Amino acid sequence: METFLIKALQLILSLSILVIVHEFGHFMFARIFKIRVEKFYLFFDAGFSLFKYKPKNSDTEYGIGWLPLGGYVKIAGMVDESL
Repeated sequence: METFLIKALQLILSLSILVIVHEFGHFMFARIFKIRVEKFYLFFDAGFSLFKYKPKNSDTEYGIGWLPLGGYVKIAGMVDESL
């Protein structure tokens, strides 16, 4: 049982690092092309988030959501076509 918990935590940590690196790529290219980034989140924040931080002189809100299925970067001007 103890090894199962250790392996589960290792999996969650590994996936979190992978998601952060992936989403950071979107974030950096938006910044390079001078596009405003509204949100940078690890995990999804459907309704509320576990952690939220917005620096005073920045347009970007950073946070950790509660639904561990990935992450996202909300870029200004992108339209959700699923609506």
